[in-house]
Amino acid sequence: MGRFLRLLPVFLMLVLLSLSVRVCAADVLEEEAKILQTDTLYEGLEKDELELIGDLSPTKQVSFGDSLYRIVYSVFSGSSGAVRQAVSAMALLLAAVLLCTMTESLEQEHTIMSANLAGTLAILLICLRSFGGLIGESLQTVGKISEYSKLLLPVLSSAAIASGAVSSANALYAGSMLFMSVLNGLMQRVLSPMIYVYCAISAAECAVSGSNLSGLRKLAGTVISLSLKTVMYCFTGYLTLTGILSGAADDLRLKAAKAAISGALPVVGSIVSDASGSVIAGAGVLKNTVGVFGMLAVLAIGLSPFVKAGIGYLALKLSASISHVFSDTVHPKMISCMATALGYVLAMTGCAVLMTVISVCCFLKVVGG
Repeated sequence: MGRFLRLLPVFLMLVLLSLSVRVCAADVLEEEAKILQTDTLYEGLEKDELELIGDLSPTKQVSFGDSLYRIVYSVFSGSSGAVRQAVSAMALLLAAVLLCTMTESLEQEHTIMSANLAGTLAILLICLRSFGGLIGESLQTVGKISEYSKLLLPVLSSAAIASGAVSSANALYAGSMLFMSVLNGLMQRVLSPMIYVYCAISAAECAVSGSNLSGLRKLAGTVISLSLKTVMYCFTGYLTLTGILSGAADDLRLKAAKAAISGALPVVGSIVSDASGSVIAGAGVLKNTVGVFGMLAVLAIGLSPFVKAGIGYLALKLSASISHVFSDTVHPKMISCMATALGYVLAMTGCAVLMTVISVCCFLKVVGG
């Protein structure tokens, strides 16, 4: 009994210590969020994007599926203007093709040549008027995603490093920023002008009967598609390689550090090791919440331009299919070429969004505590 009374103060002290640890653990996420400056993630978002993400926070766990559904639903609900514009462009394109077909039915050589030229120019002007702004909007979106990545990825990298993934975080951050910069520069300086070149070559091919420009048009399209594929293949290959190599190194380093702490400090070594594990786990939780918030924010930035380009692409494809029914002239081919050009715009926006989302997913999967 006397021995029990002597041990009772020690027992009570341990109980109070455990309660204080729980209270401190509740504040770990808040303190780590201040250190990592997660509030800066709101700065790269404009008013429309902030309305899409609603009350989401980089420090709170949310249902990714429910939040994604709300963003997608809001974007599609607000795309009625793009649908009306696409329907109007379809009506104008079909009317132009029908008028040119009726003119060419006169079967006079000069009439056919004039109808080809006039119809091709009309289709080009209608497409540029209705969908030409999507190219600039796509480039602007890629630039915004690139700038937002400069806010998001450092926070994710710091959280991953705090959770024990030192090598993986550094490799992922360096590779993601490098490839995002390469993609942004490639789109601004090469791919965007190449799309206009593709449209110009397509118009010249359809306007001048007997011209042998199809090879040059296909070459321009190949340059655009191959450039995007090359960047994405290299990016995913880099992430795969660095994830395999650095992930194992981080795991071994973290286990060795915990074992060293536990063995170096007598009596309290295991307590300090467990406490450091709690801090590392808190950083891991923060990394996950920031990652989910970042993915949803990137989707809020890029989804609306992607949907607009997708609606225009489908409208042009449908117009080309319908015009093939009543016309065997070059004009359905011209509409199809314009649809292909808009498809390249769609691919550029999708690549930028996908690259950032893949980077965030890799940060969420790095080895931590």
